[in-house]
Amino acid sequence: MNRAFEIEALRRRIAPQERLTPNTRPALGLGAEALDAALPAHGLKTGALHEILPESHGDFAAGTGFGICFLARLLRQRPGPILFAVPAHLANSEGALYPPGLVALGLDPNRLIRIEARKPVDILWALEEGLSHAPIAAVAGILPDSARAYDFAASRRLALRAARHGVTALILRGRQASKESTAAETRWSVASLPAASAGSGAPRWRLALIKSRQGMSRHFSSGWDVEWDHDTLSFRLPTPLADRTPAWATKGSTAGASAWPHDAGRGNAEWAEAS
Repeated sequence: MNRAFEIEALRRRIAPQERLTPNTRPALGLGAEALDAALPAHGLKTGALHEILPESHGDFAAGTGFGICFLARLLRQRPGPILFAVPAHLANSEGALYPPGLVALGLDPNRLIRIEARKPVDILWALEEGLSHAPIAAVAGILPDSARAYDFAASRRLALRAARHGVTALILRGRQASKESTAAETRWSVASLPAASAGSGAPRWRLALIKSRQGMSRHFSSGWDVEWDHDTLSFRLPTPLADRTPAWATKGSTAGASAWPHDAGRGNAEWAEAS
């Protein structure tokens, strides 16, 4: 009898940690009605873990740019800063953040806390700690391709904390991670597309949803061409597609100019960092 009572008490104790039901977390739409309608949750779940992968090695900046734009859209609705953790050896390359470039995408650099860590396990620890503080709007981290510390158990811990405190988490990884099993709500493949006009056009991407806990939409899994609207902080369909249903069945992607405008991926010695 006592054993049955202990088991029931344990079930009640862990129930809040296991309760990752969709109804408890609102979704943040990407902006365009056609895009959101194609997503299983009609947007990306907040208070959840999402993964962003480049379609190819040359698309890492595109994936980072897409993530930054999503965070800029999130900050419009949620107060607090973003915790951005990067590997120390990538701090001046893939992990560098250029304040004028962030402003060009619509993200206020003053709302971003950037930290560096030597080991992937330290990045994961920083993200977990950040997720435990509800005043933080979101956490984001870049993990190198060799980050074996990020497995299903580690992703599960991040997902549980994100759900418990309502803080959204983004993980940026290499393409070879596309087949790994994790507890992420969604996993995205991002490829760069040429801007509409050289030097001044809005950044564009080819987005493909390659994993979703809420089920896969054949429309988004086939890929959509989208661009970023700085004025409205929203994603939209490129002008030729704005008045009709995009041809999501088109295969392949076009490699082109980086979706990271105005050298936003380059470092700046004056950019304050916490370490």
